[in-house]
Amino acid sequence: MAGIQPNATWIEHSTTDFENTTVLREQIEAKGAHAVEAPLTGGMQILRAGKMVTLVGATPEVFDGQIADLVALSAPRIVRCGEFGHATIIKIFSNILCAAHDVAIGETLCTARKAGLDMQLVFDAMRLSSGNSFCWETEVPRMLKGDYYPDFTAEMMHKDISLGLSLGEKYNVPMPMNQFIASRYEQAMDKFGKNSGSSIPCRLNEEESGIRLIDGDKNGSVTSEFPGNTLSPHSHNNAFKDWSYTSEVFSGSYTIKHTGYDNVYLKPPFTEHVTNNGEGEEVKQLKAQVAELKMKLKVSNKKMRGLHKRASGM
Repeated sequence: MAGIQPNATWIEHSTTDFENTTVLREQIEAKGAHAVEAPLTGGMQILRAGKMVTLVGATPEVFDGQIADLVALSAPRIVRCGEFGHATIIKIFSNILCAAHDVAIGETLCTARKAGLDMQLVFDAMRLSSGNSFCWETEVPRMLKGDYYPDFTAEMMHKDISLGLSLGEKYNVPMPMNQFIASRYEQAMDKFGKNSGSSIPCRLNEEESGIRLIDGDKNGSVTSEFPGNTLSPHSHNNAFKDWSYTSEVFSGSYTIKHTGYDNVYLKPPFTEHVTNNGEGEEVKQLKAQVAELKMKLKVSNKKMRGLHKRASGM
């Protein structure tokens, strides 16, 4: 920051303490420069696909224009979160909600496993229930083949939980649940290390429950670099062997699209009755929206051709 020039813009992508972010902004503005708060969210898989979300805290005068264009090159889904500092709070609690889901998912999966349920069926059924979540859709397939690889480490997740607890103290908001979640991450890190993956509380649940979510170790290979990992891609009849995902923004909500996976909701028997439950009308509405967008695009292209002709004749 020592070399920042007047009228330059500092873009802060890291997730850090709310008050430290404010101090950083003051130091930057004291040099006659501008500050944009822009933490990223979405996960490593989405980052690799170039579909990250940027949570932005900045005035439109500072952010709109070239700075927005620059940020959009790497994270094109831009959500304006108001004042500088507000985006950090949203990012912190976004990660805390993921941590809460990871802890709850471990208890859910281990109970289902010990009760003798088909684990692929559990995954699919929950995806269409009110208990579904981003973490359920994107982490359970990995858990079910023993993959706790640290795209985002347990230590980093615990850091964000701690930042949230500090905000609770600052604003006098009791956080007994978040304190419990922090303790589960501490226990998991004691067992599997700070560099284990952020979903590692589920692996801790496996240990405490005396079961494994994979079908056994005979087809798995232990990765010693990451304690807790026992990769078994052939578990559950190869259901998740080629699984991956991407994401789309649909009607203002984040939607997960599974790839390399046999989607039971795109074929019978599920599709035999969905039209009787309003699904047919929903599809009609979507088709109407697509047709409307195509018409708008056609009109826009026609206007652009007209402008081009007039410009060429000048």
